[in-house]
Amino acid sequence: PFCNSDHADIYKNITFNSWTPNDSLATEEICPQLRNGGVPIAAIIPTFDPAVHLADCLAACVGVRGNPSQGPLAYARWNKWAMSEAVRKAGLRSVKEEKVSTWSKAEDYLQSLNPPLSHANPVIFKILEGSSSRGVMKIHSLKQAKEAWNSKDYALVKSILIQECFQGKEYVIDSASRDGVHKVVMVYHEDLRPGNGIWNLYYGFKTMDPEDQKTKAIIDYANKVLDAAGVQNGASDMEVFWIEEEGRPCVTDLNARWTATMWHDGLALEKALAGHDQITATINAYLDSDAFNAMPLVPSLQQHGALIFSNVFHTGILRSVPGLVVAEKLPSYLSTYNKAILGNVIKKFTAGQPPITILLANKDKAVLDTDYERIIDLEYSNGFFDITPSTGETSLTEFHLGSQGLRGQRWPVLAASSVLAIAAVLALVAISRRNIPDGTEYLTIE
Repeated sequence: PFCNSDHADIYKNITFNSWTPNDSLATEEICPQLRNGGVPIAAIIPTFDPAVHLADCLAACVGVRGNPSQGPLAYARWNKWAMSEAVRKAGLRSVKEEKVSTWSKAEDYLQSLNPPLSHANPVIFKILEGSSSRGVMKIHSLKQAKEAWNSKDYALVKSILIQECFQGKEYVIDSASRDGVHKVVMVYHEDLRPGNGIWNLYYGFKTMDPEDQKTKAIIDYANKVLDAAGVQNGASDMEVFWIEEEGRPCVTDLNARWTATMWHDGLALEKALAGHDQITATINAYLDSDAFNAMPLVPSLQQHGALIFSNVFHTGILRSVPGLVVAEKLPSYLSTYNKAILGNVIKKFTAGQPPITILLANKDKAVLDTDYERIIDLEYSNGFFDITPSTGETSLTEFHLGSQGLRGQRWPVLAASSVLAIAAVLALVAISRRNIPDGTEYLTIE
């Protein structure tokens, strides 16, 4: 599975030998190995959603800084229902939702909506412990809702959430916390638009000015959400909508790990704009109190910035990338992270890491916005990639759907994937006895 934290030399891998995720059993099996591993454990850092609760349990077991692993907030950082309930109980604006476990209850709730369910008034279906938009569907009618309920996406799900669907702009707040003190690393406008057959295709992220009044309100709200959900230590990646008619934000997702836009692209952009990044801030939060205390509560941006994801709208052989030639000549161009290979098949893109990510930075917001839309226009006009149609190739959309398995098979596959994800992305930062430059070794857990 995809790993967003595989850029460290690994000292040791620890394997939980099960195809079924079970954080309690995993903690019982893994904790003694950590205690007797020959190096003192300094921090346990989850970097992917399925690892969050296990990291909390292990941190409590070995006695290092973490977040509540027991009590009413134990699940509030990885279960969407528990998160929303914690936010609501704290008196903050929370998403209006209903948890249902049968179609009859789902149907009754949908029929009770006023105004009625329609294209003008859709709802969102979500899986309680879904990750990376998996299982998120926009629903416009009872017919569509029933089809979704009976689909492979929800075949073995015990309960789902039916949430109000917000209209307007969505924002991301990336933070790092230490002992309940939250420091915002960056606030982004999340540019989601319809495309490639889905309603929420990622086009990019634009940084928000921390001095803007709306951004200040978003940051203040986000910090209160972190408190409500029990985030005391580590990274968080929060998504909120700004509700124009109410003049306030509302959280729709809280991921207690660093954002997936990190490493090559996100690190470079955040460092260029603010002089620091979320991963470094997170390590400081766990391991270096002086460095964390020296960080500002909100970033001071030297420039405006953006990331653009190169969406691919049809499958074929990649001949050239004329859009990149254009982008490199724009006044806001900063750098590129390029995984596209000329002469290879490039597939229709809906999710995951895009083939090319472009970073923009400029002191003049108007110039940056113009450059941003110039690149998006190239994507829309099929002028970014030069792709020759290829016969016999399966599009990414078809492959994505086909790879989920038959009805009744999806969730065993996902359960296995979440264990493997933990293997790839749960980093255990250990103070090393070996003489290596930074005095740190890394362990991973499977």
